[in-house]
Amino acid sequence: GHHDYRSVKIRLRAGNYLIRRTQNPPLFRVLSFSPDRLQIAIGNPIIGEPRQMLNVVFQFFPNERSLMTALILDQVDYTVLRMEQQAREVLRANSKILLIPLKVAPNSVVMIIYNLQHPILRQREVRKAISFAVNKKVFVQQDLSGSGELARGSPFEKDAKFYLKGLEDYKYSPKQAIALLQQAGWRDANRDGILEKNGRPLRIKLAFEKGTALDEQIARRMMLDLSAIGVEIDPVPYSKIELAERLAMRTYDAVILEHRFNESCESLYRFFADKKTSFIKFRDSRFNQAYQSSTTATKPEDKKVLAQRMQAILNRECVASFLFFRWYDYHLFNSGYVDNFYDSQKGEIKPLDEWILKP
Repeated sequence: GHHDYRSVKIRLRAGNYLIRRTQNPPLFRVLSFSPDRLQIAIGNPIIGEPRQMLNVVFQFFPNERSLMTALILDQVDYTVLRMEQQAREVLRANSKILLIPLKVAPNSVVMIIYNLQHPILRQREVRKAISFAVNKKVFVQQDLSGSGELARGSPFEKDAKFYLKGLEDYKYSPKQAIALLQQAGWRDANRDGILEKNGRPLRIKLAFEKGTALDEQIARRMMLDLSAIGVEIDPVPYSKIELAERLAMRTYDAVILEHRFNESCESLYRFFADKKTSFIKFRDSRFNQAYQSSTTATKPEDKKVLAQRMQAILNRECVASFLFFRWYDYHLFNSGYVDNFYDSQKGEIKPLDEWILKP
């Protein structure tokens, strides 16, 4: 569920290539192309290396649990997991598995995105209340085993050049969340434990990627945290493809997403506001003006100030609830079958056409 087969790339010595059913670059041929399986024949052999991989199969599993089982049973030679406890579980069960933790790209933030046209979530006080009501520390301490960092009201990490200090970081405060909802007119008039306003219960559907353990944990913990302040969360799992379609059509309430931001005004604008690239379509004249000014700014310091202005607006309007940054992806290899897959000097995975099969 964590990948869309239509957006898979293969990394070769010559570069990264998007796999398409109808495209067959000279470096590889597409043998099968379906939601369950992609098979590639590599067409640029290494001269004198009889053990190189000539075929690569990308297999898609319904959930991470079935993927982990396949790893344990030697049915998969390589994968990436997002939680260390999952990786350790596989290691304990299969001694041939080699684990290599690699740093996640900077400013890859896990967050809750809101449909700003939703009749409940278009209210800023509700979005802010949700941000205060979620205990983000638990995600880092328990779900990430401490290998992560809390987000502080921004999609940028605190040591990023463009990060703006002094933002509201929405620390865990159920009391403040309840106060915001009361100020906005939400009351539990019928004493059923769920707040209402004008006859509408404060009930929100939370979409997330089906079969991904980390997102499932986030959804489960949010359901409990928000129940304590009278907000009912209905977690709804979707495959990567289904989720992408819902985002494009804006048929969602709130969604758990991870996204990597570049340190630029353009990255913020394209994700949150651009009419063509953004499914959020945040409308704010000050935000747009800051971005437009950045397109003509020439000095790095001016661009930084404008990016920080855009962050301040996103933070004040609580367009998203920024939760945390993961530090590592956990790459697992079946060392009984494959070799020459890791460059220890560069600290990175080698291109697939450099991997070799063990005899």
